[in-house]
Order: sequence, then C-alpha cells, then structure tokens
Amino acid sequence: MKGKALCPASCGEIVQGMVQNRNFLVTCPISLFTQATVYLCKNHSCKDMADKSNIKAYQAAMKALEYFGVELVPHKIIIRSQIPRGIGLSSSTADITATCLSVASALGKTISPDKIADIALSIEPSDGIMYAGTMIFDHIGGKWRENLGPIPQMDVYIINTGETLDTCQFNRRNDLYYLNLKKASHVEKALNITRHAIKTNNGRLLGRAMRESAVANQCILFKPHLPEIIKIAQCYGAVGVNTAHSGTALGIFFQRDENVPSAFFRDVRNIVQKYEKSCMFIKTKTINHGPKILKN
Repeated sequence: MKGKALCPASCGEIVQGMVQNRNFLVTCPISLFTQATVYLCKNHSCKDMADKSNIKAYQAAMKALEYFGVELVPHKIIIRSQIPRGIGLSSSTADITATCLSVASALGKTISPDKIADIALSIEPSDGIMYAGTMIFDHIGGKWRENLGPIPQMDVYIINTGETLDTCQFNRRNDLYYLNLKKASHVEKALNITRHAIKTNNGRLLGRAMRESAVANQCILFKPHLPEIIKIAQCYGAVGVNTAHSGTALGIFFQRDENVPSAFFRDVRNIVQKYEKSCMFIKTKTINHGPKILKN
C-alpha cells in the first residue's frame, strides 16, 4: 500500500506574536514543496522494520494510522524536499503534513486539515500550512485557526544566510512571553493591516504588515541586516520584506513577474556579507492551493 502527497513551505510568517494573550502566526505559503511517499505494510513482522529515519514523519504516520484505526506499519517513508531545513520555512510541518496525507491516500481515505494540524501540534510547534490560503494559526496550542483568504500573487526572493535555528528550543525560551507582550501593540496593528490587505488583495498593504511585524520581532530575534535590507528593497520597488520570526530567513516580495535588476542582488549580497554572513537567494512565489495528494 502506497500513498504520495505534496505540502508547500511558508516563507517565514506575515505576522507572528501574541494578541489578547493568544499566540498566533499568519502563514505565507510559497511554491517550495516537500513530497512524501509512504509505504504501508500489513504484516506484523514489518513492525521491527518501520522507517524511523525521519522521526517526525514516522510519528506523523503512526498517529495518522491510529486516527484511522488500522494496525499497519509505515514500512518506508521517502521525503523529498525543496525546502531548506532549519531556517524558518516550515520544513518540519511540511514533512508531517505530506506524510499524513500520504497515509490517508494509501488507505483510500480522507483526512482534514484540522486533524493534520492536531497531529502536527502533538509532535511540535507547527505552522498552519496544512490549510490552503493564508491562515491565522496558533502554532503552540492550535486554539486559534482562522482562514483569511488567498494571499496576493507575488514573487519572493528568500535570503538564506546558511545559519539555522532549532524552533523547538526557541519556543522554550523563558523570556518569550514577556517579549511578546512588549511588542503586542505592533503585532495587533500588523494583524489588522493583514486582514484588510488580504480582503482587498492588496500586496503593497500586505508588505506594510510584514515590515511592521518583522521590525517588531527584532526584540526577540535580532537580525542585524534587516533595517538595511528593508531600505534597499524599498529603493528597488519591492512590495515588502518579511522574516522568519523564529528562524534566520528573510523574504523580499515583488509584484508577480516584475523584472528585478541584477544590481538588486548585488546590493543585497553586499549588505548581508557586511555582517559576515553568506547570502544565497531562492526565487519562489506565493501560492494558495495548499497541500495535495498525488497519484501513485
């Protein structure tokens, strides 16, 4: 029995923080994908041969099988991913989501985004990329789940400095609650702007929300190159700049199919390297279709 599925990444978050004592983030779905292929085995002798090479994918598969009430084993799990690990692009959540969908596909069943979210959150703090479009999602407890609608069509240039961060350790920081309270007014403002931007399909307004949240998050996870990146992006007509609030990535957003001059990449690279960081660009775009099952 075999199932296969895709799940997109999120380019950091449009907004992340706390409003009225509720943790949340706003997803930013992009066209980088994880593909999971899961092979299920009926034979109990397979139990000792379960594929645990990707422990989170294995846990997701076992929890999905438990949900469906079947005594099968994920004999083999193949994860192929375009998503860089450990920089804040939701790579682990994408693995988990694609795995859950693959298990459902192998069984000829369906599984809801809400159930996938429950499974993901039982494993680790998770993004809301199991839903189509842009989501407000409580990445810690899952209590707040609100679909805002489709994200405007934009091209995205992700800056990968090669630095990584453990999201689970980040979310265990003792000062996180206090620092989220400190920036709460800016986060609430950014969320209100986001709601209006999504409702009116206004990319530039969404860019304003991104910047508001990214700058506010400097008190939690400082990125020394962020202010200069925002300035140079504005000089080249970018729609906005966002950040991985618990990661190292930055995203620079332009209108879809805009011709970005080579000087832009040179200038951005010079800024990043000034802080003794490497600078790799990943070009992608915003999407809205969410995860999907693939034909075997």
